[in-house]
Amino acid sequence: MGERIDLVKRAFAGDAVERIPVIAHNFLMAAREAGFTQREFRESPDVMVKAMTEATLKYDLDGIVFDVDTALLASACGADVIYPEDLAAVAKGEQPTPIEALPDRVREVDLLASPRIRNYLEAAERLVAWGEENDRFIRINADQGAFSLACILAGMDEFMMDLLDEDYEEDIERLLDATYGVALRMHELCFATGAHMTSYGNSSEGCSVISPELFRRFAKPRETLLAQDLKARGIPYLCHICGDVNPILRDLTETGCPAYELDWKTDPGRVFEIAHGTFTLSGNVDPALVMTGTPDEVYNAARSVCDIYRGKGGLVLCSGCALGPQTPSENLRAFVRAVRD
Repeated sequence: MGERIDLVKRAFAGDAVERIPVIAHNFLMAAREAGFTQREFRESPDVMVKAMTEATLKYDLDGIVFDVDTALLASACGADVIYPEDLAAVAKGEQPTPIEALPDRVREVDLLASPRIRNYLEAAERLVAWGEENDRFIRINADQGAFSLACILAGMDEFMMDLLDEDYEEDIERLLDATYGVALRMHELCFATGAHMTSYGNSSEGCSVISPELFRRFAKPRETLLAQDLKARGIPYLCHICGDVNPILRDLTETGCPAYELDWKTDPGRVFEIAHGTFTLSGNVDPALVMTGTPDEVYNAARSVCDIYRGKGGLVLCSGCALGPQTPSENLRAFVRAVRD
């Protein structure tokens, strides 16, 4: 095993490593810098591999976060998805299938029947091979978790209203059971590529979208179940949640998830106070700052997160969410320099 791969593995295990690893969630930026549109990126394994590997070497990153958009699983499950020429694909806000009919439809989905997922897994396998040759940790994103996938498939507004209506509770639980099965299968497929870690987004379960009470009622039980199921399969993984999760930080320590990638709205000092020794933090510098700030501002923001954890373990430096395509090169270099100085 290479030194970088070992370093990142030990960091995710919570060890007090000799240097905090740095990985960027930079597929949008990587595609632009390699001269490709987002359509070209999401449709071609060759382009995916070229863009991600070139960016990793250019910025001397310790690993790759491989991702294409937030609608990969949703598209395989039949959602209406918009595919812009040079923006990431995104599911439409309204979806055609009523929530009562979704569970049966979702349970029948064959993920490998999706050309998008086949292309994605092919690129993932090639990135894993490249990572072994070049001593880079490879994290393959398994797209959405059960809660966020259900939200996308039902339509955001519809799902949010249904969460508050007890008449839909049984339909929601059935849908979450179905989307959980799809999400678990995607983790298995991603890990089968040889990846060192899988990850997934459950952005809509953060407190910027739903209340802590709704998180505990609908989302937390499946986060806990996923931790058990992936541990039983020997799959290391990470959960990404956008927005403010300060009110549910203690809940996150109880799910069994080994690592969370949290947004800049969550205070890293409070994460350390409450969760250090329970889960590893991947984060959490504001990607808007990395895109629009000065190199000194980016450096100082990254350094401030590192200083909380330095010598104590439990941190892999990353942006709180995907970096924008127009992120300046000098800003990402400053971000990386914060762990090297």
